[in-house]
Amino acid sequence: MNITERLAHVIAETTYDDLPAEAIEQGKRALLDTIGVTLAGYGEESAQILTAWVAEHEAKPVATVLGSATGTSPALAALVNGTMGHALDFDDVTFHMRGHPSVPIAPVVLALGEATGASGAEVLTAFLVGVEVEAKVGKAMTAAHIRHGWHPTAIIGSLGAAAAAAKLLHLNGAQTQVALGIAASKAAGLRKNFGTMTKPLHAGEAARSGVEAAQWAQRSFTADANVLDGRFNYFQVFAGDHEFDAEAVVQDFGAPYEVVSPGIGVKPYPACRQMHRSIDAMLELVQTHGFTAEEVKEIVCETSERALSFLVHHRPQTGLEGKFSMEYAMAASVLHGKMGLTQFSDASVRDPRAQDLVQRVRYEHPDAGQPEWDMTLPDIVRVELRDGRQISQRVDIPKGDPMLPLSWDELVAKFHDCALSLLPEEKRTAAVQQIADLETLVNLKPLMANLIP
Repeated sequence: MNITERLAHVIAETTYDDLPAEAIEQGKRALLDTIGVTLAGYGEESAQILTAWVAEHEAKPVATVLGSATGTSPALAALVNGTMGHALDFDDVTFHMRGHPSVPIAPVVLALGEATGASGAEVLTAFLVGVEVEAKVGKAMTAAHIRHGWHPTAIIGSLGAAAAAAKLLHLNGAQTQVALGIAASKAAGLRKNFGTMTKPLHAGEAARSGVEAAQWAQRSFTADANVLDGRFNYFQVFAGDHEFDAEAVVQDFGAPYEVVSPGIGVKPYPACRQMHRSIDAMLELVQTHGFTAEEVKEIVCETSERALSFLVHHRPQTGLEGKFSMEYAMAASVLHGKMGLTQFSDASVRDPRAQDLVQRVRYEHPDAGQPEWDMTLPDIVRVELRDGRQISQRVDIPKGDPMLPLSWDELVAKFHDCALSLLPEEKRTAAVQQIADLETLVNLKPLMANLIP
C-alpha cells in the first residue's frame, strides 16, 4: 500500500480501545481548552459576521454554534466554531504541525458528533485521530511550507479535519482516501492574512472542508485516492521538491500520539505563540524590578529571526494586529503587568502610552541570515532604563508548554474566564465535568446544552 492508502486505513481502523490512557486524558484537556477559547471568541466581530451569515442559510439545525442558540448544518457549524476558536489566537499549539492542532478538529467532532448522535468515546477517538494526522503530516512537511508563506493550521488542518470527520461518519479505508483527496484540494491559507479576520477564518475553513470532504466521499464523490503520493502530490505542491518525507506520516502513527509526546502547548496569553517566551520574560522583569513605561529607554528582544515571519505588525493599530506584534506585547506587558483578553482590545493597542513605547522596542537575532526553523532558541529580553540600569531575563520554555504545562485547575480557571460573559456558573461547572468524563457520555446532547446561554 502507498502512503495515502496506509494512512486512510489506520484512520478507519483505529478504535477507542486502541487509544492509550494518557492520550485520552490529554485529548480531554485539549477539548476543554479549545471549547473555552471558542466561547471567548463568540463576541469577536468575525464571529458575529459569520453567525449572522449562517443564520441566513436556514440549514437544517442539527449542529450548534457555541455560545448561541443558532442551529445549522455540521459544515457551517464547523466553519463558525473554528473561526471563533481561533479568533483570539488563544488556542493550543504543537511542535510537529507548527500550528494550532485542536481548533480545526474540535469544531468537526462537536458538529458531527452532535448531528450523528455519536458517543463521547467516539468523539474523543475522532479528535485524537484528527490531531494525530495533522501532527504526522506536519512532521513529513518540515518547515518548508511555512517558508513559502502557507499557514499550517489551514493547509494541514484540512487533512486532520477530514480524518476526524471520516471517523465519525464511519468511512472505510477507500472512502477515507477520497475524503483526504478532496480535503487536500480544498486546503488553503496564506500567512499574509495574519492580523486580520481571515487568519482565524483559516481554521474555520479547514474544519468546514473536513466535514464536507468526508460527507461528499460518503456520497461517492470522487477525488484522486493517492493524493499523498506520486507527481503533484500534496507534499510536493505545498513544500516543494525534496522538502518532505512522506513516509513520516505513517511510520510512527500513534507511537506515540502527538498529544502525549512531544505534547500540546496551551496558551496563557491570547496572542501568537512566537512571542510568549518574551512576554514571560518581560512580565518577570516588571514584577521583579517594578519599573514603569516612562522609565524605559529601550527594550531589546533577542529572538530567532524566524519570529519575523509571524510577528508581522511592528506598529499595530488594532487588537488583531497587536496579537502579531512583539513591540506591542512588550509595551503592554510593561504598562499592565499582565497579558489577558483586555490587553488585546483595539483600545489597549491604540493607547497613546503603548503607541509611544512600541517605538522603543527593537529586535536582535542570533541566527540572522540563517533563521533556525527546526529548533527553538531561547528568548532574552533586555531593558535599559533611563537611570542607566540594564536588566535582562532569559526564557527557554514558555508557560503552558508540554514541559511546563498548566495544571487541570489552571485549565479550568482559563475555561471559566473565557466563558464568563456567556454562560452562568452552573453551566460552566457542568460542562467542565462533562468534558472530564467525556468517554462516559452516551451522546453530546447534555454537553452541548451547557455550551449555549
